[in-house]
Amino acid sequence: MKKFKLGTVVLIVLLSFFLISGGIAQAEDGVTNDEIRIGSTLDLSGPIAFMGISVRDGANMYFKYINDKGGIHGRKIKLLAEDDGFQSPRTVQAAKKLVTKDKIFCMTMSLGSANVFAMLPFLEENKIPLLPAGTANEALAIPPRKYVFLIDTGYTIQGILGVKYMMTTLKAKNPKVAVIYQEDVTGQQWLGGVKAGCARYGIKDVLELSFKRGSIDFGSQISKCKQAGITHIFTHTNVREPAAIMKEAQRIQYKAVYITNNASQGPKVLELIGNDTLAYTNGYFAMGIINDINTEDTKGYKLYKQECKKAGLPKAEIENTMRIWSFQAAMTLCEVLQRAGKDLTRDGFIKAAETMKNYDNGIEVPTTWSSDRRDGGRAVKIYKAEKGNIWVPKTGWISQ
Repeated sequence: MKKFKLGTVVLIVLLSFFLISGGIAQAEDGVTNDEIRIGSTLDLSGPIAFMGISVRDGANMYFKYINDKGGIHGRKIKLLAEDDGFQSPRTVQAAKKLVTKDKIFCMTMSLGSANVFAMLPFLEENKIPLLPAGTANEALAIPPRKYVFLIDTGYTIQGILGVKYMMTTLKAKNPKVAVIYQEDVTGQQWLGGVKAGCARYGIKDVLELSFKRGSIDFGSQISKCKQAGITHIFTHTNVREPAAIMKEAQRIQYKAVYITNNASQGPKVLELIGNDTLAYTNGYFAMGIINDINTEDTKGYKLYKQECKKAGLPKAEIENTMRIWSFQAAMTLCEVLQRAGKDLTRDGFIKAAETMKNYDNGIEVPTTWSSDRRDGGRAVKIYKAEKGNIWVPKTGWISQ
């Protein structure tokens, strides 16, 4: 009996040693003594692969910087990016693989609100945090969901602030407003924000003109704007649509002021529009959620440029909006991991995220999260498109 008790005590001591040292089990999936596995679902082969690849590469560039310095509390970051082809069913499959097979700790930067919504039930069921999500769709954060964190300013707020800028800074007199928006949830949010902003200034009869994802023909929308005498067009677009819209307006000899959401604020957008077409407008303005790389020399941008130089990237890639966005998103993610401490758990990670108050990484709009707030950004900077494919900042961070 004494031998049995002695053997039991020894076994318990050995088990305790291995558990503490990580030899048998870990506190959470995806966390070892020397590694944190992070997952992401991105389009790496489909219609927005140019965005997904840039997001993956920008995030990895920052993770390499962190890993070269020793990681977070001695753990290196490993990003596992799964290709979903921008198809929601594939996003769900990819998320399940990352969680059940690759045993990731959390998700980050997954692109597309429809894709995120598709995998959300699975993430919530398995208590997997997504920080940050690669979308500004505020429906993911309002009301707050425990496991989802956004950093980008939502489209409703963007629309409201766009109207505010039109009235207070551009000093539009008796403007006639139209909204050209993609027919989806985020497009509806932009429309709702513009209409709410217009209502504050007594602007009635906003012309609503939707289009389906992938549209290249905007003849009907622009024709209706010209016929209605529209002076200001608020566009909810991505990279390719602005050029099609403005070239059609130029074709029928119609000028307007254009105000767009943040997704269309990038050098590629202006490259597609061209200087000649841009000049055939009364101004093109964008809601910015990141500082301008060419005019704002912040600490965050100094680090970004330093790492780009190390990687030998060309100018066009350095100014790639999605690479910049994912680099700073990785900065914010690592800040939360740092705050979560050495004993990393998902609950501790979430609590650490809720301590972020006006966190400013020098690139993105300052982030605030709390137990009852998951929409991190609530401000924008207004940019104006200028000849030479550049966006010139016209304001600092402005809010409602």
